[in-house]
Amino acid sequence: MDPNLASAADRFGIRLLQEVHRERGAGNLFLSPASAQIILSLAANGARGETREEMLEAMGYGDMDLGAVNRAIADLRGILAHPGAGVELTAANAVWHQKGMTVAPAFREVAVQQYGAQVRETTFGEPASAEAINRWVSDQTRGRIPQLVEGTRPDDVMWLVNVLYFKGAWQKPFDPARTYDRPFHLPDGGTAEVPFMHQTAVFGYLAEDGLVGVRLPYGEGDLALYAFMPDEWEGFVEGLTPERYAGWVERMGRQEIRLAFPKIRLTDRAELADPLAAMGMERAFTPGRADLGGLFEGSRELFISRVIQKTFLEINEEGTEAAAATGVAVTVTSAPAGQPPEVVLDKPFLLAIRDDRTGVTLFLGAIADPS
Repeated sequence: MDPNLASAADRFGIRLLQEVHRERGAGNLFLSPASAQIILSLAANGARGETREEMLEAMGYGDMDLGAVNRAIADLRGILAHPGAGVELTAANAVWHQKGMTVAPAFREVAVQQYGAQVRETTFGEPASAEAINRWVSDQTRGRIPQLVEGTRPDDVMWLVNVLYFKGAWQKPFDPARTYDRPFHLPDGGTAEVPFMHQTAVFGYLAEDGLVGVRLPYGEGDLALYAFMPDEWEGFVEGLTPERYAGWVERMGRQEIRLAFPKIRLTDRAELADPLAAMGMERAFTPGRADLGGLFEGSRELFISRVIQKTFLEINEEGTEAAAATGVAVTVTSAPAGQPPEVVLDKPFLLAIRDDRTGVTLFLGAIADPS
C-alpha cells in the first residue's frame, strides 16, 4: 500500500477531529476518519475540476492524484480483509442511485472494481429507499448501527455509504473480578464514578513531560488501541498535529505497567458537511458551484447536501467493538519504574484504533466522560 495514504489519513483524521471538536465543545467524540475518507474519495471520482481538487486537498492527499488514491484504497481494503486471528474487520461500500438515471460507466467501474461497492437503484423520497440503506448498514455492523438515515429526499439522486466494523479480542484480556468503580476526572473539574478494568502486564508505554500513552494490542498484534492522556486537557485536541501523533506512536517502548482502563460504551452521530467545508471542501457542498458531472451520464447540476456519520464503541474486559457508517447524499441543485509505573486513565484522553501494518487509524476519539 502507498504509505502516502497513511500520512493523508492522519492529516485528514486529526483535522476532522479538531473541526468537529471545535463545533461541539466538551464531551465525548468518536469518529471514523477512515470511513469518511474512503467514501469521500469514491465521491471524488464523480467530481471534476476545482471541486475534485478541493476534495483531494481537504483529505490531505497532497501530491497524490486520484488514480493513486483509488489504487491505495483498493490495497488497503485487501489488507483489512485479513486482520488475523482474534479480530473481525469489515470495510464495505455501497452506492444507491435514483431509478431511471444512468450512472457514468467510468464511475461505476471505479466503484465496483477498486472500492468493491455494490451499486443499486432505488426511488429516493420513498420510505423503502432509507429502509434499504439502513438494513444494509445494520447487517454490515452486526446491528450496532441500526439506522444511518432518517429518510431520503425526492431530490436526492445518489447515496454513497461506507461501513467500517471492528471487533478485536485483547491479546491480554482483563479479569472481570478486578473491575471496580473509581473516579474519572471530568473536563469541568467534576468527577464521575466509572468501572475501571485493572491489569499488570507488559504493554506499549510512553511517559513524556505532560503526557502518558499506552498501546493495547488485539489478536496477533497488528491492530491495537492507543490511548494518550495529557496532564492538561484544555487545548490538547486543538494543539494536536499529525507529527505529534506519529511521534508518540513511534516513541512508545514496552514496559510492565499497572494499568487501570475505564470501560466504555458510547454512540455518536456527526454531521460532517460544515466541518469538511471548513477544511476547504467548499465547492462540493455549494449548489451552482459544485461540479459532480462525473457521477451520471447527461448533465445535471448536482451537489453534496449532507455527510452523516454514526459510530458505536464498546470497550470491556474481553476486547473492543467499534463500528462506523458514513453516508454522502448527492442532491439535484434547486433554489439555494522499580515498581511498574501505574497508568490510570482517569482523565480525558485521546483514543485511537490503528492498523499498525498500514499505519492507518481506523477510529479516533476524544473520551471526556466514560460514564
